[in-house]
Amino acid sequence: MRKTRNTVIAAVLAATMLLSGCQEQQQVVENGGIDTVTETEPVTETTTTAAETTTEAATTTKETTKKTTTTAKTTESEAEPEETTTAATTAAPAQVTAGTAALSPSGNSVSVSPAVPAATTAGTTAPRTAAQAVATTQAHVSGYRYGNTKYEIKHDFDYMRDLNSDFVGWLTVADTPIDLPILQASDNKFYLEHDFWGAYDYTKVGCSFADCHVPITETSRPDNIVIYGHNIRTGAGLAKITNYYPARYGSLNFYITHPIVNFECIDGTQSQYVVFAGMFVNTSTKHGDVFNYYQFRDFTSESLFYSYFEAVFDRSVFYNPDLDIKYGDKFLTLSTCYYPFGANIDTRFVVFARQIRKGETQVSTLNAYTNRSPLYFDYYYQVNGGSWGGRKWPTSLIAGYSDWLKKKGS
Repeated sequence: MRKTRNTVIAAVLAATMLLSGCQEQQQVVENGGIDTVTETEPVTETTTTAAETTTEAATTTKETTKKTTTTAKTTESEAEPEETTTAATTAAPAQVTAGTAALSPSGNSVSVSPAVPAATTAGTTAPRTAAQAVATTQAHVSGYRYGNTKYEIKHDFDYMRDLNSDFVGWLTVADTPIDLPILQASDNKFYLEHDFWGAYDYTKVGCSFADCHVPITETSRPDNIVIYGHNIRTGAGLAKITNYYPARYGSLNFYITHPIVNFECIDGTQSQYVVFAGMFVNTSTKHGDVFNYYQFRDFTSESLFYSYFEAVFDRSVFYNPDLDIKYGDKFLTLSTCYYPFGANIDTRFVVFARQIRKGETQVSTLNAYTNRSPLYFDYYYQVNGGSWGGRKWPTSLIAGYSDWLKKKGS
């Protein structure tokens, strides 16, 4: 019995080491909740901006002037979850390719394919009710139709919805491992530690999932769909979104060649989104001001919209002056854990994309450029030196923003 038990433990530990996180930490947040995160080994960074510290021994700090910034605020206090998924590594090839984008011969613009209805839609499942949206974790497991049997994951909405009523869509970034089923539970913790079939995942791989606070149904979705995914060392989950960070690879090549994200939703739409911003942020106040980007899911006023996205652009590590966003657009936010300072400094890399508008047939990346002075957090400046150079992005990136500033009297 002891030999068998030791063998099981060794197998679990070996599987766990495949994760970028190696082991799980629980971080108590201000509202008393638990934010489950996964550690990753430090990585060597190549940077065209401020050099990033890459070892856990980054204890040497430089004196720097602390900056106080005004960002969009909310009365909510929430923990931001992160997760990983192995579903992408076992998923069958997508059965539909419509809605993806192909690079033009010039290499500096993308032709946007017309959105085509998904091959199958989720018409067999009744819309989620408010009561279901606040169901307990146990309800997720007991709601599965297949008992303890695990069936193949494949790009078929009726099939996937029948397997798991928490299935809300399919996320794809062409030519990357991001080809994932997306789930949505009644909380932001369940799929951190459970697989697609509801079984506890001892490797802590879990599944990629949408923020729980605004249910995605066959008839409605939030203005900004926030999707969480762990940064897996194998490249699974949302690991590849860190490639949008020019400080990691020394260029914007990944953005130039992968500006389009596709999200097929259970409401029957197959939408393309174009990436317009990305940021590297902290999650703990002991490392500086925290920007709770994940709390903004519906924009109930223009003022909320403008104040939120000015904070996003202040922090964005790149800009594309050939793209703009405007009040009324729909958005997709992708968030993953990213630890260039070591596992003890809890940080995230986040990518923002807006839905391709009707009649928009081409997206140019010709003039995209790296922001050499994004707004970082205090710990970043303590290690690397420097300070924020102030707001320098073109106001044309947000349609109507200049008029809003004038009304505010700025």
